[in-house]
Amino acid sequence: MSIFPSRSAASRHPHSRPRRQAAAVLALAALLPGLALAAVQNSEQPIVVGQSCDLSGPTAARTLEYVKGVDAYIAHINANGGVHGRPIKLVRYDDAFKPEKGLENAKRLAEQDNALLYFGMGSAQVTAALLPYAKDKGIPVFGSLSGADSLRQQHPMLVHVRASFGEEVDRLTAYLSTMGMTRVAAIAADVPIGHEGVAALETSAKARQLQIIKVARISADLKNLDAEAAALAQAAPQAVLVLAPAGPAVKFVESLKKHKINSQLLGVSVMSSTALYKALGPQVEGMLLTQTVPFPWNARLGIVRDYQKRMAEANVPVSFDTMEGYVAARLLVEGLRAAGPSISRKSFIAALEAMQLKDVDGMNVTFARGSRSLMRLVDVSMISRDNKLLN
Repeated sequence: MSIFPSRSAASRHPHSRPRRQAAAVLALAALLPGLALAAVQNSEQPIVVGQSCDLSGPTAARTLEYVKGVDAYIAHINANGGVHGRPIKLVRYDDAFKPEKGLENAKRLAEQDNALLYFGMGSAQVTAALLPYAKDKGIPVFGSLSGADSLRQQHPMLVHVRASFGEEVDRLTAYLSTMGMTRVAAIAADVPIGHEGVAALETSAKARQLQIIKVARISADLKNLDAEAAALAQAAPQAVLVLAPAGPAVKFVESLKKHKINSQLLGVSVMSSTALYKALGPQVEGMLLTQTVPFPWNARLGIVRDYQKRMAEANVPVSFDTMEGYVAARLLVEGLRAAGPSISRKSFIAALEAMQLKDVDGMNVTFARGSRSLMRLVDVSMISRDNKLLN
C-alpha cells in the first residue's frame, strides 16, 4: 500500500496536501533512512565545479582578471537561489601553466572534491594533459581558456566557449587585407598559440594573397628574442602578428618597441589588453587585438548591461578579460539549468550538445559540432589612450 495520499484524496483536501506529504517523507525516512537522507542531501548539496588554471605563472596576469568575472557572476547566482535551488561551489587550484600540475589538480578535484565537471581550464597544455583522465572518468571539460585548434577535435567530454586561435588569426588577416597591407610578419612563442598561430597565418595569408616575409620563432627561455626582434626590424614588414600568451607577449612587444619597429602590431585575445597596457602603457597604443566576447562597453546589449551590473556589485573593473570570465560562467549556468534538476555529467554534456540558436540576453549561442564550441564570435579592437579600447 502506498504511503502517499491518492490523487482524489489530495484534490478533495488541497490545504492538507503539504502536511500529508511531509508526513509521508517522515514515514519514508523511518522505513528507508539511508535513501531518504541521500535524497535530501542531493537536493541541498552544492554543485561542485572544479578549475585548474595559472594563478602564478606566465599567463597569470590574464587569468587573475578572468576569474574576477567568473566569481562575480557565480556570487550573483548563489545570492539568488543558485541553480535548481542548489548553490554552485567553485573549487580552484593553481597549476602555474604546468601540465603535470594541472593533471594532479584534475585528479584531486574529481577524487577528493567530488567535482561534477571541470571549468575554465587554463591552457592548451593543461587541458590536453587532463583530457584522457576526463574521458576515462566521464567528466565534462567546459570552457578551456585556450583557443588552440589542436583541442577542437571531437573529444566527447570537451566543450568550448570561445572561438579558436585559427579563427582569430583569420580575422586579423582579413583586416590586413581590407587595409591594403600585403607584407606581414609574425613573432611566435614556443607554445600552442605560437605553433598553431603560425600555421593558421600561413593558410590565411595564402588565401588572401598576403606575403609572409619573416617568422620569428622565440625559444621558451627568450634568449633569442632581441636578435629576432632586430631581424624583424630589418625586414620592415607592414604588420607584425604577435602570437603569444599574456606574459611572454609583454616581453615580445617590449623588444619590438626597443628595436623601433613601426609596423602595425596585432595580436590575439589571450594576450590581454589589460596586461599589455599595465606593463607597457602608451607603447601599446594603436595595437589591434582580436576579442571573442561582446564589447564590454556596448550597453545596448542586455548581456553587457547585466555584466556591468555584476562587476559593479563586485567592485571589479570592466575589461575584456573579466567579460570573458563572466560569459564563461554565464554559459556554465545555462548548461547546468538545461541539464535539469537531477543533473549528472551525462545530462550536462547532452544539454550543451543540444543547445541550438539560444539567445542569452542578446548574445547568440549555438553548439557547433565541428569545433564543439558554443560561440565563434571574433571582433577586432584597438588599444587607445588610457587603455580605452575602440571597437
